[in-house]
Amino acid sequence: YYEEGNEQTRKYFEENLKKSVEMAANKGVILAFETMETEFMNTVEKAMEFVRMVDSPYLQVYPDCGNVTNAVLQYGTSAIEDFEKGKGHIAAVHLKETVPGKFREITFGTGHVNFEEIIKKSLELGVRKFTAEFWYVGNDDWKDVIKDTKAFMDQKFNKVLS
Repeated sequence: YYEEGNEQTRKYFEENLKKSVEMAANKGVILAFETMETEFMNTVEKAMEFVRMVDSPYLQVYPDCGNVTNAVLQYGTSAIEDFEKGKGHIAAVHLKETVPGKFREITFGTGHVNFEEIIKKSLELGVRKFTAEFWYVGNDDWKDVIKDTKAFMDQKFNKVLS
């Protein structure tokens, strides 16, 4: 993840992914890829390549809407188009704020992620699980950050559901 990959690391990834999915299947556990902030797996479309390769109901996709929003800027597409490519395979959606080129420690509501659009599309695709990512950076008001983020997200969900 933090180092440069190559064909050998990709081969190891594929081999171990298959082993991991087999182990999960034996226990009835579903694995889901999070779309990351790296070129290797920054879109639902890229994650779906591996889902199709493994071809198991025990491997799905867990898109990080902030990472996807940043990634699609360079591809000239949209987060909504990318999410549609995972139809039937999105286990949950990771709600995180980003700004172009920055993926961490962005306060909800100050970035460029269109949460209402993403929540609406995710619900249309059958997603019913959402998580929000928080970053503790040593601030004393961390409880207020959580409360403010919950209020922000509640407002977004209420708008979509009304």
